[in-house]
Formats: sequence, C-alpha cells, structure tokens
Amino acid sequence: MMTESVKEIMYFTWKNRTVTAKDISDNLKLEKSTVSRAINRLKSVNLILPTKELSPSALGGRKTIVYGFNKEKGYVLGLSIEQDGIEYVKTNLFGEVVEKKRISRKITSQNIHTGISEIIGAKRDIIAVGISIPGIVKENKVIYSEALALHDFDVVGNLDTDIPIFVEKDAICGGIRYSFEKSKVLYFQLSVPYFVNEPVGFGAGLIIDGKPYYGSNNLAGESKLDKCICKKKIPFDDLREEDMDPVVFEKFLDEVSKRIGIIASIFDPEILAIGGNITSLPCISKLVDHVKEHIYLIEKRNMEIFLENGFEFVNAKGAAINSLIKVFTDEYLVNYFYKKVAQNG
Repeated sequence: MMTESVKEIMYFTWKNRTVTAKDISDNLKLEKSTVSRAINRLKSVNLILPTKELSPSALGGRKTIVYGFNKEKGYVLGLSIEQDGIEYVKTNLFGEVVEKKRISRKITSQNIHTGISEIIGAKRDIIAVGISIPGIVKENKVIYSEALALHDFDVVGNLDTDIPIFVEKDAICGGIRYSFEKSKVLYFQLSVPYFVNEPVGFGAGLIIDGKPYYGSNNLAGESKLDKCICKKKIPFDDLREEDMDPVVFEKFLDEVSKRIGIIASIFDPEILAIGGNITSLPCISKLVDHVKEHIYLIEKRNMEIFLENGFEFVNAKGAAINSLIKVFTDEYLVNYFYKKVAQNG
C-alpha cells in the first residue's frame, strides 16, 4: 500500500506536470526527508523522472533537480456515445490524445454494450475508461436519456472487463475538459439527433470551483428544446447546406441563443463553451454573436465565449480526463494505479 505522503506527492506532481522537492515540501507542508523518500519510491517505478537541473544561486549550494511526471506510464480511453455513433480517444496520463476514431451507427439499448466492448477489447494497455452519454447519469447508470431512449440502464454491468469505468453526463464531460484551466465553467451540449428533423438535444454542464454541480435531484443543467435545425428527415451525417431552410434555422438560433444568454447571465462563468455535434456545421459559427446579444451587461463581464471545434471529440476527451481525475483522487484507485504501474516496471 502507498503511504499518504506518496499519494499526495504523486497527485501534486501529476497535476503540476513538473516540480522540485522544494515545491512539494512548501505546498504540501511535508518534511524534506519525507519528500525525498517519496520521490525515490516514485522514481523506482518510473512514475516521475528527473528532467533537468537548475544552477545553484549566487550564494552557492546544490543544483536543484526538476522532476516531471511520466505521462506515458499508462493510457485511458474516453468514449462519447450519441444517437448517431461513438467517438473515442485514447490519451496519455496528461489527457493528450494519441489516437481517435469515430464509429458511425445508430446507437440503441440493444447495441450499446457491444459497441463499447468492441472498443475496450481492442485496447490492451489502458488503465481506465470514461464514458460520456446524454441524459441523467448517476453511479454509472443512465437514469433517463431521451436521446437514446434509456431508462434505469446499467452501462457498465454487462461489460466483461475489470478495468475501472466511469460514466458521466455528456455536458459535464464537456465542462470537465476545461476544469484545469478555470474553476467556473458553463458548457452547453447541442446534439443533433440521428435524423435532423427531430429536436436538438440541449443540456448544460456546470463546473463550480473545479467540480461538477449536479443539483439536489441530479437534474442540474437538464432542459428540453423543441426546435430542430431542418425539416427534412435525413441523417445528420448526410446533411448538406442546400438542405437547410434559412427560416427554420434562424428560429432555432434565436431560441437557443436566448436560453444560453439567460443561463450564462445568471451563472456568470469564466468560460462559456458551446459544443456537441452541431458545431461541425459551418452555419453555426454565428451563434456566438447571437448569444452575446442576450447576455446582460456583457461588456462588464470577463467571460470567454466560444464554439467548440465539432471535429475535436471534446466529450470523449472530457470523459478521459474525468477518468484520470478519478484514478488520481480515489483512495482505492490510486493504489490500483500504482500497483499496475509497479507491475509493468
């Protein structure tokens, strides 16, 4: 078992990427001898590595060694499940994407476990899996997902794997993507269904002081938007600009921008991000300007507002980062991770 000081130092080094023994001692209020022993233990399994030496000060003394966390000591998977397919990313321990892929298919309760199992089964070097899914999620179960027609659905229970898996609401995953950058994040998930004549999914992920906010009934951020972007019944992947009715689309923009503007005005985040597969449409680029028109006193707010890149697999990456946070902060999982790393040498 790892000592508490080793756990603290491992997490501190992972979060800060590079540190010195003095950084650790000063920030964690640990004795130098304790820090030295912990560093040697983490070095012995190649979890932290010396990266460079700093010259001593003009008054003399020893050189200072800078240590870096070894981001390649393990990998995680992040999956984003939507009506029209599954996107997945494989990341290193810093959440940097090393592989990504999209599997296009209509997702139902009958094929969701098979789709997840196929992806996980093909990756033998992962330590954890994060799954982003639309709907109300609690303790790895989908309480309700209108988009996928799921009720009290156990996402993990039927998967044949001993790898830790963490299921989270898609909009929360989007927000978690920015939780290391800012402490107050508002992330809107706009998901176009498989057929574009159906209402666009609308949900928000709230990150307060770096942590997801779920509300008293686990329903924070849940809302319904009875607007579609197109009246033609065609798959989203087949949608072309000439299929769009400008009047229908403008009504959609007007309604969604008002909602986002009101919620953002009340929540007053540092980052307001808009994501989901809708952001892959070129015509959605003007949504930010529409939103700004509906944020009260926007000129007095220090608020970063932007559209995600619809091709960047943001929710899948957020799901991967969520699994990393769990691994490095949960008592059982920290020991699981260290044991796995030690076995691999």
